[in-house]
Parts: sequence; C-alpha cells; structure tokens
Amino acid sequence: MVKWKLVTFVFTFLIICTYISSILKQQVKFLTNDTKQNIRTTLVFIHVQKTGGSEFERSIVRRLYFGTQPSCRCPIISRFNRTKRRNIKLRCNCLRNNEPWLISRFSVGWLCGVHADWITYHRCLPSKMNSEYGFHERNFVYATLLREPVARFISEYLHTLRGATWLSERLSCQKAQQLRNQSVCWKNTNLTDFILCPFNSAINRQTRMLSSSINNCLSSSFTYSNLINIKTAKKNLESMEFFGLTEYLYLSQRLFEQSTYCKLFRTCSFQLYLEQNFLNNQTYDYIEKNLTTIDLNRIRQINNDDIELYRFAKKLFFKRTCQILGIACQ
Repeated sequence: MVKWKLVTFVFTFLIICTYISSILKQQVKFLTNDTKQNIRTTLVFIHVQKTGGSEFERSIVRRLYFGTQPSCRCPIISRFNRTKRRNIKLRCNCLRNNEPWLISRFSVGWLCGVHADWITYHRCLPSKMNSEYGFHERNFVYATLLREPVARFISEYLHTLRGATWLSERLSCQKAQQLRNQSVCWKNTNLTDFILCPFNSAINRQTRMLSSSINNCLSSSFTYSNLINIKTAKKNLESMEFFGLTEYLYLSQRLFEQSTYCKLFRTCSFQLYLEQNFLNNQTYDYIEKNLTTIDLNRIRQINNDDIELYRFAKKLFFKRTCQILGIACQ
C-alpha cells in the first residue's frame, strides 16, 4: 500500500515538474527571441454598450476580406435561421499564427469580461493571451465605436426596461462594482429616476470606458465621477489609429479599410457596407415623442463629459476622413 502511494506521489510530482518546465521554456524563449521579428499585432475592440458595436464587429468578422480570403471563418447560418440573423451569437474563427488577430465578442467572446473597458483590457489581456496562446511579444491595437451621447443614453435606458443590467461587467474599481451592484437604477424605473440615480453606469459611459485614470477608489466619498477622466479619454481615443462613429458607419468602414493594421494583410476591404438605417428607430421615436426640452437639457447636463468627448471625436474623425480618404473636408 505504501509502495503504491509512493509511486503515485512520484508520478504526480513528475507531471507537475514537466508542466512547470514547459512554462519556463516558453518564458525563456519569449525573453530571448528577437522581439522585433516576433511581435504579434492584435486588434482589440472596446465595445461600448448601445453604440452599434455588435453590428460593426459582426461586419468585421463576416464581411471583411483580406485579399480574396475572409478575415474570419464563421459558422454558416442555415436558411431557417437567416431571418433571425442579428440574434445569432456564434463565434467566428479569427486565428492567425494560431491565435486570434481580433479580440471581439464575435471571435473570442468576452475574454476579459462583459464590455471590458480600457483599464480592464490593459490589466487583463497580456497575461490572458500568454495563458491562452503562449508567451509572445504582442502589440495591442485598440479600436472602438462612439455614438451621439443623448441617443446612446436613451437607448441604454430603453434596454434596461427590457431587463438588461450588465451586472457581470467588470469595473476597474472594486468600490464602484459594489455600489453599482447595490444600485436599483435598472429596476422598474422611470426616466427621471434613471437620470437621478447616483450610481448609474450609463452616465458618461463612453468617457469612463476610455479613461485610464481612477481617483479616490478607496475613499468613502467615492462616486462614479471618480472613474471618469476626460483628458485621458481624449488622449486614448486620439492614440487609436481607428475609431468609428455610429452616425457615420460607411465612412467608419472606409477608414477601417485604410488603417495600418488592416493593411498588414495587404488588401483589406468590406464586401458589403453597413446601412445607416440599421439602428433601432425606437430610440429616436422615444426622444421625439416623450422627451421635453427639460429632459433633454438634463440628460445633456449629466452626460457633459460624453458630449465633450463626442465633439472632440467628431472633429478628429472628419479630420481623418479628409486626410486619409479625401472625403468630407471642410
């Protein structure tokens, strides 16, 4: 009996040693390689809620071609399900060098949590990719889609009425996570309560998700505004070689085609371009029929950082369309 226990222990010990040895070999190889030659570029899409990100990311995995080859290998949608195409959540195979070239809900799912933001991705991705796909030097290239703030805010409000909470979304500060989870912003609320809710993560969401600075995270006086830093959000947005605007999807796709990242694959083009009217008109109908001037002013006031960021983004966007595409020059 003792002999068998000893054999089992030795066998287990050898397995553990072999595993540790393989990990160490990967690390040594990673550290000793010529990093310039072995750098892998990975596109990371920061998906802000209710910006049309799902439709845009879906167009990348299903409609984008590198030369004559599709950017990703996607499951074939049967004729029976074709009418429900937008509801299908099948992942596509977007592998290059045995790892995904695109970090998106449609390629790898929520790899760093639901709707991961700038800080979460920067904290999570390097170790996550090394764990999942081996140790390599990687250059993470970030992209996102922004939307006019009032429409985005109302769209999120209407979505909460349908039961959405995004409670599984990781926030960059544990105190914020606790306060958000205790909040009742999404429970049987009307628009006034939604606006006044002190821990409503819909407020200035776009700026918060692109910010890279947190203030007073452990303070007893912590509020959601401590997660928002308009200066770093602008800086991070400007550092992105590509970002798009929901209100200008065709131009956004054209800019994506001309990005340096896309050109790593020589020729890069969409087979079909998104139609601007894909957005749910329910949002705009609600704004037109239900919001008073007071409501609109209140929404603009509480989302002042998002409005400032969007103005900055729109100006930068059209500067790029003019410089890169020779379109919409003013």
